[in-house]
Amino acid sequence: MALGLFLCLLVLVLAGCDQQDNTLDGPNAPLAVNQQTGVFPAVGENSQSDFTSLDPARASDHASAQVISMAFTGLVSLDSHLQVKPQLAESYTSSDNALTWTFKLKPNLKFSDGTRLTSQDVVYSLDRALQPLTASSTASTFLGSIKDADKLRRGEIQTLIGDSLQAPDAQTVIIQLARPDQSFLSALTNGCASVVKKQLIEKYGSAWTDHVNEGGSTGPWVIARSIKQATRYIVLIPNTYYYGPRPKLKKAIVTYYINPQTVYRAYEAGQIDIAPVPSNQIGRARALPVGELHQVPGLTMYYYGLNYLTRPFDNLKVRQALALAINKDVLAHDVYSGTMLATNHIVPAGIPGYTPQLSGPGGVSSTKGDPQKARQLLDEGLHEEGVTRDIFKNVSFEVFSGIPSDVNIKSEYNSIRTMWKDFLGIDVKINDTSEAKYYSDLQNTVNNAKGLAIWRLSWNIDYPDPRAVLSSQFGQGMSNNIQNYGQNNALNVDQQQETQRLLTQADAATNQQQRYQLYAQAEQRLVDDVAWLPLFQGVKSTVVKPCVQGWTDSPLDQVAPDDWAKISLSSNVSCAHNV
Repeated sequence: MALGLFLCLLVLVLAGCDQQDNTLDGPNAPLAVNQQTGVFPAVGENSQSDFTSLDPARASDHASAQVISMAFTGLVSLDSHLQVKPQLAESYTSSDNALTWTFKLKPNLKFSDGTRLTSQDVVYSLDRALQPLTASSTASTFLGSIKDADKLRRGEIQTLIGDSLQAPDAQTVIIQLARPDQSFLSALTNGCASVVKKQLIEKYGSAWTDHVNEGGSTGPWVIARSIKQATRYIVLIPNTYYYGPRPKLKKAIVTYYINPQTVYRAYEAGQIDIAPVPSNQIGRARALPVGELHQVPGLTMYYYGLNYLTRPFDNLKVRQALALAINKDVLAHDVYSGTMLATNHIVPAGIPGYTPQLSGPGGVSSTKGDPQKARQLLDEGLHEEGVTRDIFKNVSFEVFSGIPSDVNIKSEYNSIRTMWKDFLGIDVKINDTSEAKYYSDLQNTVNNAKGLAIWRLSWNIDYPDPRAVLSSQFGQGMSNNIQNYGQNNALNVDQQQETQRLLTQADAATNQQQRYQLYAQAEQRLVDDVAWLPLFQGVKSTVVKPCVQGWTDSPLDQVAPDDWAKISLSSNVSCAHNV
């Protein structure tokens, strides 16, 4: 789950089927991915320009995940519309209590070397991802619902195979869960659940991904040569043993960039065919020929956090006042030029379970806020607290605006500070600090009244289910609960804890529609309580050359496995492969 200020950047250059050059080291890079950092980037000096790992269980960054999504698959995957689809599985069912999931594999599955792939490979891969020695940073999140996964991670048992992971025959996989979890299928689409080849790992140990070209792939692409880190790009070719529709393209190369501005300039220069658009380049992108700029709602939510343990943010009316004094529409238009969608939601639009009719705090539905109501609420809240507006003089609004500083983010901070000053008569001090200090201070805010008072973060939804943001952020005992929701001394803390119980109830519900209704109730309560102060849902802006045929706009950072069969290149002279 991506917690931070940075977005991963995906760039594509595609090599067409009609291209005669069969070399693997040509200058045209069919697929380029720009990944600046991991989930928690280092302090400014991080110049990472390649992947961290091609091991599906160990990868923790989008640069690695892009290649993994091309070369590996699991039982299920997401399509471009965020719907769960069978992948290696032909079908799946769950028991009435949603504790047992049974998957039937497609017939005649093979690894990329032509050897047979069976249910034993599936259970081995899932078990391996959860093994302590694998040291996966994602498996416990996405596979943690599997019965006794926690015991395996702690080393209390040696394996889940034969117990909660069963392969009664070559075509059947049975997974037992510790608790009912209708979001399990969505979580199972994560790369850490991909199937890997046991024999390859036994042969090469931790270096097995250097040799995945020898036959360890299950996805539509295979890595064409032995690969190690500190490489500028990775060459992939279609997998002749892929069980689904195969790519039309002849090859693809994943190339790594550091600077998103460089990536966009490469697109303008005709060096790449598809690229993300940095927010400060959106004007230039809109000036391109009609049809080149593509925009869809993304899966990243941007919000401000308030520490419930710090006065006066322990007061509901004070929190609501701060939220209603912000005109999010102005920020989305003037600061971000339409690359952000103003929102009052915590759950992003576009995923199953999204509730369009949700309102903002105090029943205010508009994202423009309500300055008059905000001022009234602040007066009442400060009176209840027995303090004056002077208390805000000691409030530090800590931020990290990037290195180099992101001009838009700095403009956002200052605009909100001005709104609070103009509409509420308060002035907060902005402390733009280093990245290392910022994330350290965030971690130290949990259960700490002297931690940060106000901060800004983003949250990328890892799988399309309300649980991925609501329960993981606000559930009882969750480490991501930096705002200390439900663990404070506020007057309405009992109501907060009741909302946490509602989330637990939603997590365990076996009826999908009932789950969504319970999550919707919980989300409305969280928004009313300003558990987050949501600002925006990111807009995924991509430029696509006219030659690219069959491209599907999607909030995903990756192409769905079977969608590669739809993508081809025309002979349009504007494209990179013709330069």
